[in-house]
Amino acid sequence: MLKKILSTAVLLTVFLFSSNHLAAGSDLREAKIPDSLHSGLEYLLSLTSKDKNGPVDLKLIQKVLDFVVSPKNRSSLYYTDKLFGSPSAYYEFDINTDLKHILQYAYNPDIPSFAFMPSSVRLSYWAEVNGQNQDLPKLWTFISNPDPPIVVKGVEHIEITPDQFTGAYYRYDIDKALILCKYRGRNLLISISKQKDKSDVGRKGIVLGSDDNWDYLYSGRRGLSMRGLGWVSSYMYNSIGISFLYEVDSKKPVIRYAAFKWLRAGWADMNVVKNKHIHKGLVRYAKDLKMILEHSLLPEASELAKLFSDFENYPPEDMRAKVKSHLTALKDRYNGNKLSSGKNFPKNLNISKYLDQMTNKEMYALLVVEYMKSILGEKQYLDNT
Repeated sequence: MLKKILSTAVLLTVFLFSSNHLAAGSDLREAKIPDSLHSGLEYLLSLTSKDKNGPVDLKLIQKVLDFVVSPKNRSSLYYTDKLFGSPSAYYEFDINTDLKHILQYAYNPDIPSFAFMPSSVRLSYWAEVNGQNQDLPKLWTFISNPDPPIVVKGVEHIEITPDQFTGAYYRYDIDKALILCKYRGRNLLISISKQKDKSDVGRKGIVLGSDDNWDYLYSGRRGLSMRGLGWVSSYMYNSIGISFLYEVDSKKPVIRYAAFKWLRAGWADMNVVKNKHIHKGLVRYAKDLKMILEHSLLPEASELAKLFSDFENYPPEDMRAKVKSHLTALKDRYNGNKLSSGKNFPKNLNISKYLDQMTNKEMYALLVVEYMKSILGEKQYLDNT
């Protein structure tokens, strides 16, 4: 048994994060973020606690904010050494819009946030806001005068998409805090999240074709999809994120999205995550978010909200029929033709049984992503009219 455990540990380390999988971050030189930022990051993380109800003191995060707006070496992978007991990475990118625009879309109570991160998150929703079962407030209505800072706390449920190589996907809850404020006279949103407990056990999923297609299957079965490792019970043990959305240019709408991320995951309490794996995940997330929010064909936020509300209110039989049509089209597209890298549609998958194990929330999430494909000019498989 010990031999099996050791050999599997080696296989996981090698195959979970293969060299091809890490191409985006493998050539970067690691650079340690100054330890002087640690106290500010620790303070921000403490704000996710329900017991932390005092006013937000931006002076305590001055060094962190100065780092966010400072010039960076693009050939470096920045990380925090020995903070929060997990590997880490920092990544920043600019979005050519203003903060109000982003709040109206990605932080809108009537638009699911996973619509803007389809290659990273399958499903997400706020289970609790400010201690109650209520919607996220419309933060963009406070943007002209967030003084003192507007603070929203709650619990968010997350289910991520399958890993490109292992196929594993996970479900977990996070304590989350949003802070809308001003920094140097410009708008700033700070988003802080901390995983509550160990995730649900990793389950077998499939990335169909290229990850850019946003086509995934979810088996619901425990384990990894990789041959020989189907029995492995893997978990996400710790996930922490601290992000800043800051208006960096006073003359034109540009948002600097700066993200610190810590992650520890693996099996049998053994972590197999490294800094470069986290960096690649941030790049994967950023690519979708930037592309969607900057897209010229993105409808008005009110239009998206109305459409997604209609999706959510479909009779169950109508929703099931639309999802079945989508799955049938996926089967035709990925039926062993090897159109792109990734896996084909499994020949033995029974579409009707697969539908039976999907919840209404999961079917709704699929409809949302399919509509996002259609408005971005991607090939669509559903009638969204």
